[in-house]
Amino acid sequence: MSNYSQTTIRPIKAEDIEPLLDWLEAPHVKQWWGVESAKTNRLKYQSRLLADALTRVFIIQVDHKPAGMIQCYRHCDYPDCDSEIGIDNAIGIDYLIATPELTGKGIGTQAIKMMTRMALTLFPNLTTVVASPHKENIASRRALEKAGFNLVREAKLASAYPAEGLSCIYERRR
Repeated sequence: MSNYSQTTIRPIKAEDIEPLLDWLEAPHVKQWWGVESAKTNRLKYQSRLLADALTRVFIIQVDHKPAGMIQCYRHCDYPDCDSEIGIDNAIGIDYLIATPELTGKGIGTQAIKMMTRMALTLFPNLTTVVASPHKENIASRRALEKAGFNLVREAKLASAYPAEGLSCIYERRR
């Protein structure tokens, strides 16, 4: 249960790009999200503002204030990821909490639960929501487990950030 009165998610807007770029540079995020340049991230997330974007991005809000980001996408739209994860009919999710002060408060778990319901609604023909945090990202793994996800396996994923070490593949079926 979150220590905050209201955790919600809403679609990303243009004015969210700059704060998101800052969040991606924060040490507690960057260690798990990789080393893409600010310019690359800006272009990536600006393109995700478009209605036909393959990845749907949402802002996590706590008491109506931005607190993080969560996104979903059909694995089949990213064939390398799809074959590497190896779970049929899958929707991938990725997420981050904006500041260290907001971690460990249940916000991630609540956002994952909301995103799971929304992703299964957005993609009604798909049956499984998948996340693959780094094995050593204990906070992310605990949030997934609290949100009802089950560990499927550990694997070295070429598409993972950071590329070093193992990822843990979690799933939650419809």
